[in-house]
Amino acid sequence: MGLLQTTLAAIYPPSCLGCGEMVDSDFGLCGSCWGQTEFIGGASCDSCGTPLPGTAIEGVIHCDDCMRDPKPWAHGRAALTYSGMGRKLILQLKHGDRQEIARPAAGWMRMAIQPLITEKTLIAPVPLHWLRMAKRRFNQSALIAKQLSDMTGCDWCADLLQRPKRTLSLDGKTR
Repeated sequence: MGLLQTTLAAIYPPSCLGCGEMVDSDFGLCGSCWGQTEFIGGASCDSCGTPLPGTAIEGVIHCDDCMRDPKPWAHGRAALTYSGMGRKLILQLKHGDRQEIARPAAGWMRMAIQPLITEKTLIAPVPLHWLRMAKRRFNQSALIAKQLSDMTGCDWCADLLQRPKRTLSLDGKTR
């Protein structure tokens, strides 16, 4: 198996997920793209995962939006902000058929949710309406959920949630 992997690496060297430049390992980012990716570390809202000023602290903290309009769930996390390279990677996964991005995205997500994982944790991807699923051919959320399940050992259920209502695309809309 080692010879096959070496041969494949010589023919298809690892490339940056963001720009295609050669990198040291598969599913990585080059220094420039890494610098354009805003990973969320330190303090963040316990409900939505929005980064907050300061360092992580014990206890529950919420952003202004979640205090004003509480979410119907207990905890929410995000691995990176939806800007710069983070936005580019997400859009490439969703609309560019770049399914290989799901694996590193799950790894980044695992780091964000690690403190919340228990033996009872169940991972459930956000579903697509069947018409959008037919158009896109895959659910990016399910791809990440499967990888996240593999990395954490948590169970996952691909069809736990349903989206019976066809909603408009969020493309171009504000928060």
